[in-house]
Amino acid sequence: MTAQVRHLAAVPVDQAAQGGWDIPVPVGSTSAAPPPFPLDVLPGWARDMVDAVATFTQTDPSMGAGVLLSTLSTVGARRLVVEGKPGWREPINTYVATVAAPGERKTPVHGAITRPLFQAQRQMADAIAPLVEQEAARRDIAQRVAEQARATAAKAEGDRRDAAVAEALAAVMAAEEIAVPTKPRLIIDDHTPEALVSRMAENGGRIAVISDEGGIFDTLAGRYSGNVNLDPYLKGYSGGHLSSDRQTRAGETIEDPALTVGVMTQPSALRKFGSNPELFGRGLPARFWFIMPRSLAGYRDQDSPPVPVEVEARYESTVRTLATTLADWDGPRVLTLTEEASRVRAAAAATIEEQLRPGGALSDMREWANKLFGAMLRLAGLLHLAHHPTDAWNRQISDQTMSQAAQVTGWLISHYQAAVALVHGDPAGETAHEVLAVLVAKQMTTFTRRELHRRVQRKLPRGEQVLAVLATLAQHGWVRTTAGGDYELHPAASTYINGTPNGR
Repeated sequence: MTAQVRHLAAVPVDQAAQGGWDIPVPVGSTSAAPPPFPLDVLPGWARDMVDAVATFTQTDPSMGAGVLLSTLSTVGARRLVVEGKPGWREPINTYVATVAAPGERKTPVHGAITRPLFQAQRQMADAIAPLVEQEAARRDIAQRVAEQARATAAKAEGDRRDAAVAEALAAVMAAEEIAVPTKPRLIIDDHTPEALVSRMAENGGRIAVISDEGGIFDTLAGRYSGNVNLDPYLKGYSGGHLSSDRQTRAGETIEDPALTVGVMTQPSALRKFGSNPELFGRGLPARFWFIMPRSLAGYRDQDSPPVPVEVEARYESTVRTLATTLADWDGPRVLTLTEEASRVRAAAAATIEEQLRPGGALSDMREWANKLFGAMLRLAGLLHLAHHPTDAWNRQISDQTMSQAAQVTGWLISHYQAAVALVHGDPAGETAHEVLAVLVAKQMTTFTRRELHRRVQRKLPRGEQVLAVLATLAQHGWVRTTAGGDYELHPAASTYINGTPNGR
C-alpha cells in the first residue's frame, strides 16, 4: 500500500523552452483530486447500487461510496467488533464527511444510499408501536392509582394511616416499575451534544448522525454554546464511559458508546472545521474520513439512465434486513481474522508505520495517520459485513477482505491529503489556478487584461482583482507581457491544466 501522493504533471522541458519561456511554478493546490473509490472491493448488491447512483446523478462514485460506508456503520455499530490480534478489538463505527461544493448533487446521492435506513427505522418503530401504547396506558393507570393512594394516605388517621401509607408506597413503586419502551432510532439529524447522548442512551448506546448537510460542523464550532461538549464525539468514536445527565431522569453512564457520523458538507465548512485549533488539539478531525469527490460539472450527461429497479430493490432489501436483524442483538459479536488475513494486516500496518517516520509520506499528518491501523480494521469489518450480510458474524475475515481494506485505506489517505490541501491552501493561488484554466479552455494564447476581465467578471468583478491574478500568474511564469502591453500564455499551460482532474 502506498500513500498515493500525487506529483504535479511535469511541464515538458522542450515545450517550456519554446519562445524563451522558463519552466513555470505550479499555482494553487499541489494535490490532485484523489482517485475514485475502488468499486471492485464491494459485493454486487452494494457495488451495483453505488455505480448506478453515480451514473444517474453524474457524480464521482466516491460520493456514494462514502455514504455507503456510513450506512454499513449505522447497521453494524456496537453489534460487531474486529479483533486485530489478542488484546486489540476495534469497533466498526465510522466518522465520514463527504465534501463537495453546492450544486454537486449531494442530496440525491445521499438520499438514494441512506433510504433503506429510514425504511428500517420506520419498520422497527411500527413493530413496537402497539407495545409502546400498551405500556404507556398501563403506566398512566398505575400512576392514577398511585395518586389516589397517596391522597387516601394523606387523609388517613389513626390505625389506618400506616396501612394506607404502605399501600401508597407500593402503588408508586408499581407505577415506577412499568417501563415504556422508546421507539428504536437508528438516525438523528440536527442535535445538541446533550441530545446526542440522550438518544444514544435510549438506543442501547448507539446512534448515527446521518445528514446531507454539514450542521454537525456548526454544532462543533459552538452554535449552541461557546464551549461545546466534545465528549460524545470523542468517546462515541473510540468507546469508554460516557455520562448522560438528563433533566427527566437520573444521569446514566453509557458503556462503550458507538456513534456513527455520515454527513455531507461544503468546502467552506471543512476549512472552518479543519482549522479550528481547539478541535484539532482534542483530536476530533483526526477521527474523520474526509471524502473529496471529483466534480463532473460541465461534463455531465443530462439524460443519464435512472437506477435500475432491480438494483435498487436488492440494495434496499439487503440494508433493511441487516438493520432490523442486528437491531435485536444485545451485545457485540467479535470478528476474528484468518491466519492469512492477520499476515496481510501486519504487512500493511508495517508499511504505514514506516511511512510515519520523519520524512515519510505520512509524517506530516501523524495525528490522523496514527489512526490508520484501527481504520483498516474498521474497513475490514464493514467490507466483511457487506460481503456476508446474512452470516458475517459466523465467519472469519479473509485475507482477500483484509487486502481490500488495505486498498481502501490507501484511498482514504489520498482523500485526506486533498482535504488538508483544501483547508490550508492559498486562496489567491486557487483563484489564479481557476483563471489559468479559463485561459486554457478559451484558448486565449494572447489576450488583453480587458478581454480576460470579460471572461471572469462574475468571479473577479473589479479590475484590480484581475490585475492581482495576472501578477500572480506572471510571478509563477504562466503569463508574460508583450512589447505591445498584451499578455501571452505559457505554451505548456494546456498540458498542465488538462493533466489535472476536475479541469485542474
